Amino acid sequence: MATTSFDICPSIRTRFDSPDETNGLHRVSPSSTERSSLKSWNNLPSLSGSQNLLESQLEYDNIEVQTRKQSRNKTRTINHITLGFIAYFAVAAGPFGVEDAVRAAGAYPVLLAVVLLPFTWGLPQALMTAELSTMIDENGGYILWVRRGLGQYAGWVNAFNCIASNICDLPTYPVLFCSYVEAFLASGYGYTLSGTEQWMQWSSVIMSIFVLAPFILEPLSVETFNLATWGSVAPDIEWSLFLSTILWNYQGWDSLGCVAGEVKDGGRTYPIAIMIAMILITINYAFPVGIGIMVQSDISQWHEGSLETIAMTTAPWLGVWVGVAAVVATLGEFNVVMACSSRALWATADCKMLPSFLAIEWERFGTPIAAVVFQTLTTGVLMNFPFEILVVLDTFFNNLTLLLEFFAFLRLKYVEKDAERPFVVPFGNAGAWAITLPKIMVLSGVLIAQKRSVWMICGLFNVVVFGTYLVWRRFQPAPQATRVSSNTTAYGTGQLLS
Repeated sequence: MATTSFDICPSIRTRFDSPDETNGLHRVSPSSTERSSLKSWNNLPSLSGSQNLLESQLEYDNIEVQTRKQSRNKTRTINHITLGFIAYFAVAAGPFGVEDAVRAAGAYPVLLAVVLLPFTWGLPQALMTAELSTMIDENGGYILWVRRGLGQYAGWVNAFNCIASNICDLPTYPVLFCSYVEAFLASGYGYTLSGTEQWMQWSSVIMSIFVLAPFILEPLSVETFNLATWGSVAPDIEWSLFLSTILWNYQGWDSLGCVAGEVKDGGRTYPIAIMIAMILITINYAFPVGIGIMVQSDISQWHEGSLETIAMTTAPWLGVWVGVAAVVATLGEFNVVMACSSRALWATADCKMLPSFLAIEWERFGTPIAAVVFQTLTTGVLMNFPFEILVVLDTFFNNLTLLLEFFAFLRLKYVEKDAERPFVVPFGNAGAWAITLPKIMVLSGVLIAQKRSVWMICGLFNVVVFGTYLVWRRFQPAPQATRVSSNTTAYGTGQLLS
């Protein structure tokens, strides 16, 4: 006879019980890799037998639908070589766009940043991404990390700031594309660009070599090496433009988490890919700036498209190569960023924070087609804005999300310390803090350096985000207390059995 009192230990059943654990009290550790999104042990049913569903059922509404979608089998085809060059294109894809940083601050600050930023800015992002991507190996990346690590509200703020950052980021590539096409045509060479579409079908490895090669060969064409030009500093540094531009050229590491569900053997693939990308990115900026400033020492003449003009001055054939490489690089980076950011937008809709139609996928290929169309439309509108404004807004929104990502990373190190992590940041929690604190300092400094107008725009945006969150919560269905005889729970946390 079933008992209705709670004076005995209740029988609790979860979706993760093994066949031989069908009876008795069974708790699933919050750090279990098979668990749904729990916040802490406090979310587990107490022995007092409260009839209310757990807080996590309110905080992670519709988890059953999310779990079903996220657990769909994805073909894991991305290896360390492919991921390494995806990282290169997501972060850099050529030095194009760094010219504004040279004009704003001079060669010396930029070259100093090229040496320091890979370790103080890039590597912390990369290591965090590697650990979280192997711990939560699902497409969605930073959308899922912050939601799981910091809860629903932080996940909401992070998601919409990520979307804003991506919306501002994507139009920068058509702007750069047009700048280099304009410089290419102005050079007087009538080469056709009709083969570009075919080039985009090449592997990322060949594309990266093609983009980097002219800058590696450029020193061979320079007649006189004047290292004194490396010490040039702008008389009045534009800190906002310099910091935003130089950091924009190093951001994008966290986007690798958006394809985590398609990476093979993530514990091995991510660290190798990071090393490949770090080497390529350092060469990517050091060679063009170091050689270019020797050819054009007047920093006021540096602007979008200057690298092609400088190469043309050195050798006409080199200028043509740089122009074509710029076209290929900007198209390649646009495609990579679109692929990653559309999956983040898909994950936001999949978590019910945006209309569900944005989670529509192309059934045959698994492409988030609705998200791609949405971002294409916003890109078409915003590409008419000035490049500098897009970069500053993109960097500001991205910095806010990076702060949330690092806080989520640290919290998960403690509340889910036993979770399976195929890749772990070296030296445990101490290593996690070591890569996080410098990052927080850099992020804080960059945010403080922004102009008041940028703070107002981004601040008003987040006020709207907060208001929409309150409305969204208001219309969310309240959890219902139920007592059911069921083999499993929809939330993976357990219910009382009659």
